Amino acid sequence: MLKRPKITVVGAGGNVGASVIQWCAQKELGDLVLIDLKPNVAQGRALDLSQGGAFAGFNATFTSSDDSSYMQDSDIVVITAGVPRKPGQTREELVGINAGIVKAVCENVKQYAPNSIVIIVSNPLDAMLTVAQKVTGFPRERVIGMSGVLDSSRFRSNIARALNVHIKDVSAIVMGAHTDKDMVPITSTATVGGVPLNKLLKAEQIADVVSRTKRGGAELTELIGTSAWVAPGFGVTAMVESIVLNQGRILPCSVELKGEYDISEGACLCVPVKLTNKGAEKVFEIDLSSDEKAALKAAHTAYLEVRKIALSSI
Repeated sequence: MLKRPKITVVGAGGNVGASVIQWCAQKELGDLVLIDLKPNVAQGRALDLSQGGAFAGFNATFTSSDDSSYMQDSDIVVITAGVPRKPGQTREELVGINAGIVKAVCENVKQYAPNSIVIIVSNPLDAMLTVAQKVTGFPRERVIGMSGVLDSSRFRSNIARALNVHIKDVSAIVMGAHTDKDMVPITSTATVGGVPLNKLLKAEQIADVVSRTKRGGAELTELIGTSAWVAPGFGVTAMVESIVLNQGRILPCSVELKGEYDISEGACLCVPVKLTNKGAEKVFEIDLSSDEKAALKAAHTAYLEVRKIALSSI
């Protein structure tokens, strides 16, 4: 018999985890496992979704628990577990707390799902990706961060709004780190229907689009009082779909670099990758402007500082 893909979401009781489960269910990408420290919340999420299947038109199976052994033999493990930064809390404290959480989750992944592909959503994302790699020992193609997928979606949305065009015609990516300061929207290769962005918008308009993209997460937090969850859920699901269906989509994701873009081996930053049933099968190097190269180097420098704190916490 053919085996349906098994997709586990750790931290499924939270908004982002629940969003991932919802979109994966609607696309019927596989059997879904919800793991959360609050098992009743995860069970409630699963029950609520299953009761909507009649009208949404999907037939998905859900299992929920606080027991990590339920991820046994998962094909994909999505890690959304972690805590948001609280008022008065230092960045170092947040990194240390979430590094400990991600470490514990990844120890379970290594034990119960040693052949899985891991998608990291927990923040600070790029540093947590390093923690996940170190703890699991998985090769780089099987530990991937959802950063550029979300940031690029915001970039494309902002371009479409500025030009009043269909977002499907916008081709643009964000590289670098998943932070306001160190993400790098790539304007030099951005196009709309094949037309270069700089032929459609003035320099100051492009600068405004870039600025709004970098503030995307902060803007939403200011408006709704918490981090976004719908767009991140879409982004993770696009990654899961490309992997389980072996679509081979080229998406901007955080992975360990091995000298690409002249960045020292071992750094985890967002770059274009090909996602297949092998995971991040191939990393692509694209031509960047001098300013974009400098910004990517700066993102690398900032990443190294956070990585040091994260690794010292585990």
